[in-house]
Amino acid sequence: MRLKGKVAIITGSSRGIGRATALLFANEGAKVVVNCINNTDKAQEVVDSIKKMKGEAIMVRADVSKKEEVQNLFREAIKVFGTVDILVNNAGVSKPKSFFELTVEDVHEVFDANVLSAILCSQEAAKIMLEKKYGKIINICSISGTQYTGNQANIHYASSKAALENFTYVLAKVLAPDINVNAIAPGGVETDMAKGWSPEYRESVMKRSYLHRLTKPEEIANACLFLASDESKGIIGEIIIVAGGGQLK
Repeated sequence: MRLKGKVAIITGSSRGIGRATALLFANEGAKVVVNCINNTDKAQEVVDSIKKMKGEAIMVRADVSKKEEVQNLFREAIKVFGTVDILVNNAGVSKPKSFFELTVEDVHEVFDANVLSAILCSQEAAKIMLEKKYGKIINICSISGTQYTGNQANIHYASSKAALENFTYVLAKVLAPDINVNAIAPGGVETDMAKGWSPEYRESVMKRSYLHRLTKPEEIANACLFLASDESKGIIGEIIIVAGGGQLK
């Protein structure tokens, strides 16, 4: 087991990439804190699935864009499991909208969910990890945040993911050498978010992939597992793209 005895907090883990990562981490021996903001039934289903495989997990509801709720998330993790070894900043939202129709509220909502949440959670995690000189922080970015690839109808989302990518680079410097900070940048992933795409947009995403399909949440989870394990202890400040070659020009 590659994560035996480790404690992992995975934000936004009631579904999609977060859910797949929580299940995989638990299967590899981690004690998992499943987090959601509203979808408590689905989050509890993830916890129940982990317990059925004889793993350990708890569910903590928290809006990770709010400092007080983030602090409570970590307090609960410490109360039950005693420490935190791994943080996966997966929580985020996408609210496509025309650039000229964007409101201040739209921008704040997306940046708070996608960037501020990662900053707040990383602050709490780093305090714990630096004390024991060990930890892994993994940010879930997006191919949309890389150069030239953002969707024109989702400019605030693309910009937030670009900010998260840069945050990864800088935080890696701040927390080295004791904490490994890295990120995964998925392309189009077969999640609930993708179900809201138009058939035309879905087809365009699949055409950009050299796999000619959307990436599976489990494929993103596998990359997270590598970064969470000690196999990646020599890697700091990297963005691993998992997009079926969709980033290639």
